[in-house]
Amino acid sequence: MHFLTRQNLHIARFHPLMKVLMSLYIASVLAGLVVAAMKYTDRGVWSTQGVAVYLAGSEDVRDDPFGDPFGGTDDGLAAQEGKTRRELVDIVHPHLFTIPIVLFILGHLLHLTGLRDAWKLAINVTAFVSFLATFLLPFAVAGRPAWAWLQMAAGSLMMVSTLLLCLVPLASMWFGKPGRGFDALPRRWGDAPRDS
Repeated sequence: MHFLTRQNLHIARFHPLMKVLMSLYIASVLAGLVVAAMKYTDRGVWSTQGVAVYLAGSEDVRDDPFGDPFGGTDDGLAAQEGKTRRELVDIVHPHLFTIPIVLFILGHLLHLTGLRDAWKLAINVTAFVSFLATFLLPFAVAGRPAWAWLQMAAGSLMMVSTLLLCLVPLASMWFGKPGRGFDALPRRWGDAPRDS
């Protein structure tokens, strides 16, 4: 926050030790994204049908080619129970407190790049809205499996926007040119910063 209160600060101007620290943080978030993608593909089979079965359950999942080959019956895979409300609350509750902190930090780093303000706004809004949709939609999909496509869309948008929140600051930090930088002084929307 201290850095954002200074005028025209750009992430490329940071001390190399600060750059290394931020790069390690971003690398750890990227590792988390990789594991999250693995979790999505493992549990939701990366299809709307897989998401619907994971959240709402299914009486018959015989046509699922990625299912557990050892968990089936002679006729195919066994029926799968969906998530209960209690299970969903246990999964969603910690994520609603932790992920916003990660997005908030990454959003601040994004503001220290030379990206246009409209893009910064779009990426940050997309990240937070898709995060909320990703973790609140399971409650709806558990009761209405036809909405599984919304869950997939939200998860995909969250992945893409979080990737941008990681990669744009990382590239700007090590390969960017300082330029004008970010000015956090309060102004009316659209006012140009004053040069002093």
